[in-house]
Amino acid sequence: MASEKTKKIWMTIGIGLGIIFITAFLTSQIIFPLIFRTPKNVEVPNVVGLSLPMAKLRLTQLGLHIVVRDSVWSETGQPNTILDQDPQPGKKIKPESTVYVKVNRGPMKVGVPYLVGLNYSDAYYTLKSAGLEAVIADSLYSDNYPRNTIVRSSPPQGTKVEKGAKVRLYISKGPKPFIEETVIWDSLLM
Repeated sequence: MASEKTKKIWMTIGIGLGIIFITAFLTSQIIFPLIFRTPKNVEVPNVVGLSLPMAKLRLTQLGLHIVVRDSVWSETGQPNTILDQDPQPGKKIKPESTVYVKVNRGPMKVGVPYLVGLNYSDAYYTLKSAGLEAVIADSLYSDNYPRNTIVRSSPPQGTKVEKGAKVRLYISKGPKPFIEETVIWDSLLM
């Protein structure tokens, strides 16, 4: 008799739990969406070829997030543009989902800019903005270039080098000082 009673208790508990699970499922999948109007899935737009800020704007307007998964050197296309995306355009995803993108870092090699005649600070910032590093190699006397201007660079203008490469700068000391020989002889005789 005790086992009959135990079976009834367990059966009642099982049926009760089943009813609770079915009610929870129906509530979460049918009733709540009807009451709270959960948004429908969003179609992923094509952001390949767009700049990173434009892609971010387009995706956030649709309620999606963007994460840069990778950035690669590329000789084609504009720097800071989207090369690939996941999920692909046209796929339906839930709002607040994430779209992963691959961004173009630009070309790995850049041309050494024209530096001759620039003062050192202008040459330094020109190289820095090109992704290159300035190194003073030597200073030379020059009748053609004023003091603290670039006489030449190595590698020369237009040479393709990897980003981050060092460009050696040769800076003018100005014209070579003129010393009269008589002044030297006079000073030696005294």
